[in-house]
Amino acid sequence: MSTEKTKVLILCNDFPPVNSIGADRPYSWYNYFHEFNIYPVIITKNWISDGNTRFNKIGSKKNIKYTDLGCIIKTSKVITPSLWFQEKFGLRFSIFRKALSFIEKLLSFYILRLDQHKGLYREAFEYLEKNKDVKTIITTGEPFVLFRHGYRLKQKFELNWIADYRDGWHLNHISVLQKGMIIKFMRKWEYLVEKRICKKADMIVSVDPQMAGRLGDFLDKEIVIIYNGFWDYYSPLPKQQEEKNNKTIINHTGTLTIGQELELFMDALLDMYKKQYISESNFEFNLIGLEYFPDQMARLLPYKEIVNKIVFTTPRLPKEEAVKMNMKADYLLNFTDPNLSAIYAKTYDYIACRKPILVVPGDKSLLENLILDNKLGYVLNNKREIEDLLVHKKTQDLPSKNNLDFFKRKYQTELFAKQIHLLNNDKPNK
Repeated sequence: MSTEKTKVLILCNDFPPVNSIGADRPYSWYNYFHEFNIYPVIITKNWISDGNTRFNKIGSKKNIKYTDLGCIIKTSKVITPSLWFQEKFGLRFSIFRKALSFIEKLLSFYILRLDQHKGLYREAFEYLEKNKDVKTIITTGEPFVLFRHGYRLKQKFELNWIADYRDGWHLNHISVLQKGMIIKFMRKWEYLVEKRICKKADMIVSVDPQMAGRLGDFLDKEIVIIYNGFWDYYSPLPKQQEEKNNKTIINHTGTLTIGQELELFMDALLDMYKKQYISESNFEFNLIGLEYFPDQMARLLPYKEIVNKIVFTTPRLPKEEAVKMNMKADYLLNFTDPNLSAIYAKTYDYIACRKPILVVPGDKSLLENLILDNKLGYVLNNKREIEDLLVHKKTQDLPSKNNLDFFKRKYQTELFAKQIHLLNNDKPNK
């Protein structure tokens, strides 16, 4: 049997040092594909910032790195009119910057020079011209213009193309709620592009059964489910870092969607604070990373009475700092969205912390079932149930010690590798 690995080209915008779920997904493939007879070639940007600032920096030089795991090609910085404007004026004249960005996004599917991610396409094209042994290309969005690039490269080099949906495109649960003529026009435009190109994909991958079902109906194709997962369980903090006190600490990490019911939880906290059930001395609710999203911070304005007393926010933190905060918490919180049932990527990170997970409110679907079926935490549907948990603390031993290795990134990568080998009709073993 040949020992030669199947070579796969992966186009991704986010990749370490960028600190995002979007970066972790292709990074897990890079880390583990080699164990399943696949040689990954990553094409990404030469990030020199970690994604924790509003405008992230990309290096001016191309960088190529070969390791035992695979190859990483980091493309150099590109300039488009909106990027030039952003560099020159920063946050000033934002209406002009947004107008330029809109025009570029609209036309980037057809005019390469207006695409902020054109460097990825050009580098992939150059690599494929020189390396005829690549069998498959994977594009993982967002930005979904990478799907357009995958389609072009498939046509040009007769490759298998896999489109990986981390989130919906036309079916995105955030953009579907946004209003305005420009948003509606953009969604219609992208709908037409998505329908045309993604039906040509040889495989479509998504992150959970709910999204897979919706995509399958939309595109009339079978969808492969590859969960996001978590790397490994986090080790307990050293005793000197535990900082034990009498406070009950609840943390929420990352972004909030428009539909997620933050207000339900905040209303409950405000009521309990006024009744003196909770106070600065015995309770703390942290919204980790929320300061990165100014529009979401505005949702705290009606709760000035408890903000910076029992409710606190942070800027976007490096992963290690966020994990350290979560390891000190008593509960980790997930808000559900009535517009979309999903297993949010943060949930897997919560599982790795081995802390009880709160779901507010229940969704009667994916997230609630995951938490209850695996005895990972509690579902709180109303203010009374929130108060009952915090005032009359439940003593049930959660999370349970069930083996959740199925959701580890390595196992999910193994499942993905098997699908790729089936697609290429080659041997999965070394």
